[in-house]
Amino acid sequence: MKKILNKIADFFINSDIMTKKDYLIMGILTLIFTVLVFWRLGHTYAPETCFTATTENHDIVLDFGDYITVEKLHIYLGNLDSRKLALSAFNEVTGAWEVINGDVNVGSVFQWNTVDIFYTLRYLGIVVTNDDGGVFNEIVCTGPENRIITPVNKNEYPELFDEQDKFYKTIEQTYMDGTMFDEVYHGRTGYEFVHHLPTYETTHPQLGKCLIALGIKIFGMTPFGWRFFVAVFGALFIPLMYIFAKRLFRDTFIAAAVGILFTFECMHYTLSRIATIDIFAAFFIVLSYYYMYKYIRLDLIYRRGPTAKKDKFPPRDVTVTLALCGIAMGCAIATKLTGVYAAVGLAIIFLYHTFMNHPKQQTMRLFWFCTLFFILIPLAIYTLAYIPVVEAWAQVGSTDKTITWNENGLYIGYGWTGLIARTVRNTSYMISYHMNLDATHPYQSDFYTWPVVYRPLLAANNLVANHGSTSDYANVNYIGNVAVWWAAIPCVLFTFGRMIIKRDRNAAFLSLAYLAQYVPWFGVSRCVFIYHYFPALLFSLFMMGYTFQYLIKWKPQSKKFICVYLGVVILFFFLFFPVISGVPFSYDWGSRLKWFDSWSLI
Repeated sequence: MKKILNKIADFFINSDIMTKKDYLIMGILTLIFTVLVFWRLGHTYAPETCFTATTENHDIVLDFGDYITVEKLHIYLGNLDSRKLALSAFNEVTGAWEVINGDVNVGSVFQWNTVDIFYTLRYLGIVVTNDDGGVFNEIVCTGPENRIITPVNKNEYPELFDEQDKFYKTIEQTYMDGTMFDEVYHGRTGYEFVHHLPTYETTHPQLGKCLIALGIKIFGMTPFGWRFFVAVFGALFIPLMYIFAKRLFRDTFIAAAVGILFTFECMHYTLSRIATIDIFAAFFIVLSYYYMYKYIRLDLIYRRGPTAKKDKFPPRDVTVTLALCGIAMGCAIATKLTGVYAAVGLAIIFLYHTFMNHPKQQTMRLFWFCTLFFILIPLAIYTLAYIPVVEAWAQVGSTDKTITWNENGLYIGYGWTGLIARTVRNTSYMISYHMNLDATHPYQSDFYTWPVVYRPLLAANNLVANHGSTSDYANVNYIGNVAVWWAAIPCVLFTFGRMIIKRDRNAAFLSLAYLAQYVPWFGVSRCVFIYHYFPALLFSLFMMGYTFQYLIKWKPQSKKFICVYLGVVILFFFLFFPVISGVPFSYDWGSRLKWFDSWSLI
């Protein structure tokens, strides 16, 4: 047993390339990032008991015992968004209800939604006007000076008034209290997976949302819970990038440089703290390329050996890495369809290597091996991730079993209710959705502007303190560390040049990986955002390592310059830390960081 465990450990921790110094550096960087990523990740509490309004039971009447001024109504919404409410006050003189606001929209799920009332009353009527009712986790009524007012009949609605202590304490909620940006889709879907409810977010594959759901299952439907595994994968990314760099360059200094670039990269930090699927997809993409690179190196060594031309198939230590590449690729595609871009790049690299090095007697065995690990197993992973998906339309007892092709793609009637049917149906819808999406967004940006950080994305913008003439904000921005992103551009071009002129293998591998993640966006017409560049950026970091290694060989004294540059990268990370982390900062600080008119950091 001990021997087996040692072999497993040997395989995964890469003892053939890693030294004690490598483990120490990698461990320190991982520890630093882990502390930073979990610091103020989100509250471990949130209202979780829920009151469900239906078409038959859609009225809530609150009695405050006496006439009192209610200024605001704070509603922590459950998993159904955009709930319509009608608010009214009962006039005891006329015996009639007087409408305060007949068209209130409570929009965002799993966060506090504030409704202005400013009305003196005793009885407050709340009517849910949506045909499908609504889910409400908690209601808090506040009066002057934000003082909480509790109705005397709160026991009639125990689910709505049992978690008043979980109301946010600042003048406005922050990312610590509830969902932000696309968490209203992915975090919500994780909750629906856990509770076997109809699935809302169906524009992406499901594996990433399954991982979010696992955090919710463990820690509850709280900001910490739905972000937990995102943060875990963000931290695990550090060792992956370090080990990959060490395998690429066989140099501890270069691996450490790449590790520092990634640890203090602002976009990596932000994506590791928001419950979206992007960090999972990027992790699996890089993991798949790592195993492809490792496979090629091991296979080339094997080909030079005495048995290669006689063997019917390569040895296990070679083929296992290829199998793991296919599994990681399958996980990437099962998380986000951009994993398909990675698959194309992997296919080009693999086919070139195979045609140049593989003997004919092994061809058919390799074909069936790749069919299993690059087609069948990825399809299985992709399909199994749909197990927790519940389709609302499939629950109405449809008998439609038609299968047709129309302008929106493949149509499969909802009479087909099995796992494969809903997987294929959702995939067809997903492709159609992204191809036909015609929407705009204030923070959208064109693909050619991403490398220069032209337009960051403001994910959360919350006022947390007002000091009269100045204010404090808690903001979260998708923005790259400009010291990294701008320096990456010449390194990418240099690597391209080395691939074309010198036909360098590492340069070719990194260039193809980078282009596979970036070029497909050139033809995308729907609105896109800066974070879509992140998977390509990861390979540009390796290209920076490649350039550093060349510089040091050319001019050994350039190592000092690289050390100074890495210090600048760390400095820039902490300079922008307030606007990416959500830690409260002054308006003046945020204004000074607006270096360009296209930046809206606050």
